[in-house]
Amino acid sequence: MLPNRAMADADELTAMTPAQRKLFELRMKINAGRKANKQEVAAEHDRIKNNDKKAKKEDQYKKREEKKLVAASGKAHLNETAEVAEIKSKKAGKKEKRKAAFGWDVFNQDSLYKGYKKRLVSLPTSGETATAVEATGSDALGDELAYGKDDKVEEANVDHMAQELEDRIKARKKFSRRRQHYEGEDVDYINGQNRIFNRKASQAFDKYTVEIRQNLERGTAL
Repeated sequence: MLPNRAMADADELTAMTPAQRKLFELRMKINAGRKANKQEVAAEHDRIKNNDKKAKKEDQYKKREEKKLVAASGKAHLNETAEVAEIKSKKAGKKEKRKAAFGWDVFNQDSLYKGYKKRLVSLPTSGETATAVEATGSDALGDELAYGKDDKVEEANVDHMAQELEDRIKARKKFSRRRQHYEGEDVDYINGQNRIFNRKASQAFDKYTVEIRQNLERGTAL
């Protein structure tokens, strides 16, 4: 079919006038130029794309190496922008506020300090002490560095301390009080933890299993 087509084109070309033949050849050159131009554009696009990928990889590698060097020097924060540092600081603050004191964290420095400040609320303030010093005319209590110079302790201060200790003992007893057992409650647990687990399981599954359990207890289960 191709040879016949070529012969037909040759016949058509022979039948053309010189002007028509010249126009035909010009169109063929235009088509060839358009095709070559498209091929060159595609090749240039591939070259640019590959160069961009290469440059991007080199830039990423350079940044990774810079981060490694900064991290090794102990100055990783220098890689962070002010915006990123502010966001991290806010997140850390929120996490610290939400953090509950439990387990080993109950006796950390922050928890002990908070407990100490809470206990100070019930004790006389520095203003009350200064008033007492002015009333007695003594300056020993007014000097913060005058430790051990006066062995006399005010009765009111002793009473305050004793009362505060009694309040602490009562609070501890209340906190660690024995959980009461209700009369008539089924004992299906071996310890407190197992009791809580059984209670939660009962709340979730009793509506499905109470009839089966009753039948088993009565011996009427099928």
